[in-house]
Amino acid sequence: MEQNEEYSDDIKDRKNWFEWVVFSLGLLLMLSIIGYLVYQTYHQKYNSPDLVAESFADPSEHAPYRYRIVLHNKGGETAEEVKLEVEVLTGAKAVETADLDFPYAPRESMREGWVIFEEDPTAADTVVVKVVSYKKP
Repeated sequence: MEQNEEYSDDIKDRKNWFEWVVFSLGLLLMLSIIGYLVYQTYHQKYNSPDLVAESFADPSEHAPYRYRIVLHNKGGETAEEVKLEVEVLTGAKAVETADLDFPYAPRESMREGWVIFEEDPTAADTVVVKVVSYKKP
């Protein structure tokens, strides 16, 4: 009688195949996340923000002198309150200037914005985009 109860308890404690599959997938997922976090911690670069800005003519029906501004942060840290200045130059003289602010530029990211000029920038020599300032958060 006692052996039957022990045998019955052993059967109750055994896991079926579905429980083993769920356990294995959970364990694999947890080990993958831990491995990814360890890898990121070990290989992460902590260098200052490296900001690069580009401009592209992007006219629309209602804004014929619109320019698309692309900001790349190629550095290892986030930049905050990034201020850009876009100038339309004829020779060395700025004909028209526009400002563009990005509140946040995470590391290794890209942000987009648009500026609209009143005069036709193609009549000038060049359009220059400069990063004026930024802060580290």
